[in-house]
Amino acid sequence: MTPTSMLALSCGLTMPLIDHYDFKSIKVLEELSNNAVDRVAFTDDLVGRALKRRNAEDVGIDAPWSKLRGLFKLRPGELVLMGGQSGHGKSALINQWALYAAQTEHRVGIMSLEMPAEYLFDQLASMAAVVKEPPESYLREFGQWMDDRIYIYDRADVISPTEALQALIGLRKHFGCDLIVLDCLMMCDLADDLDLEKKFTAQMAAIAKAFNCCIVLVHHMRKPHGGEGEKKVPTKHDFLGSSRIVNVASSVLILWDNKEKAYLRNMGMEVDDEDPDAKLVVAKQRFAPFEGPVGLYRHDTARVLCNNKQRQYRPVEIRKDNREEYENEDRITPILDRRTDLGDDSGRLRGLA
Repeated sequence: MTPTSMLALSCGLTMPLIDHYDFKSIKVLEELSNNAVDRVAFTDDLVGRALKRRNAEDVGIDAPWSKLRGLFKLRPGELVLMGGQSGHGKSALINQWALYAAQTEHRVGIMSLEMPAEYLFDQLASMAAVVKEPPESYLREFGQWMDDRIYIYDRADVISPTEALQALIGLRKHFGCDLIVLDCLMMCDLADDLDLEKKFTAQMAAIAKAFNCCIVLVHHMRKPHGGEGEKKVPTKHDFLGSSRIVNVASSVLILWDNKEKAYLRNMGMEVDDEDPDAKLVVAKQRFAPFEGPVGLYRHDTARVLCNNKQRQYRPVEIRKDNREEYENEDRITPILDRRTDLGDDSGRLRGLA
């Protein structure tokens, strides 16, 4: 049992933690071989597969923001590359998306190799509550709610490519995860070998396809150069390492944070709120036509991105029958009464009653 698991149990939390030793016996190439499709395509099969592909455009995990509905999904069978400059919030964004996936009946696995499991758990809980720091009672309830919804890979360390691939297969095969986040590529020991990097990402794409799940790979981008600095929105050509990573991925997402606006707001100065706080750019989408940016706004207290400049976001209703208990907690009361836009303007969360 890991130290994090022991800590969780001692606190009475039911955190679904996955120890990295659980996947040591997985043989990556054998698993991919067992799940390989026939290499020769026949005409009759192609007709059915083409029709299935058309219908699959509506299959996948929606974004938490309504302005992306009908434009982009995290689809099964695809490797998605998620990037952004250091400190622009790319990890927080994909964790928010993962939390939304769990709300909408999808199992999620998160391999956050730069963030200890307890920190990730606390971040997810604060996102769910839409407060900076929810009380202990909420943490306990959230831990129970996570059970069979979100699985955390309990390791914050550099791992080998083989260990990463084993974990991806294990989270899908043994825990049924529809969405798996690997954060980040730099924590996989590739020794700056561009050929090994290409092979590794190609195997990730093969796993996503063979096991019909979506894998999101978080990766860093080059430091900005020139006079514009961080004012310039990065492109898909700005990822560190080999350009072949972008070629392998089915879709590419880039998050850009308006640092200048954030600084002015923090200083109490007037800003033009028609300009968004951040932009999420769909820089590539192989199987759907939309590419381009959407503007998002940062919540005033919680680390979540919101649909519009009202900066509202609906909390996860962990347990409706325990709602009265949460309302008695001074720090949690405001979040339960706030009706917000998590994707549609009625304030109702799609997919939940």
